Amino acid sequence: MTGHLPDDIQREVEATIRAKAGESRVLDVDATAQEILGRHTLPGVEIGTIAAIVARLAGRYGCAVELGGGREAACRSGTA
Repeated sequence: MTGHLPDDIQREVEATIRAKAGESRVLDVDATAQEILGRHTLPGVEIGTIAAIVARLAGRYGCAVELGGGREAACRSGTA
């Protein structure tokens, strides 16, 4: 598993998390990572790499993370 994403993908991941944090207290890491990975062809990048970044950023925005739950409730965005 590689730990680095191209800068444009990293920015998209951050924007996606900010948007989801604005609407949900609980962020489904697996679903969000799949959503992001589904929009791009990223040779050598595994879903776990994106999921780890999603989980870290969700915590930074004050959201709890859920693994594969598919449930999201209303949330406020925290500080970055």
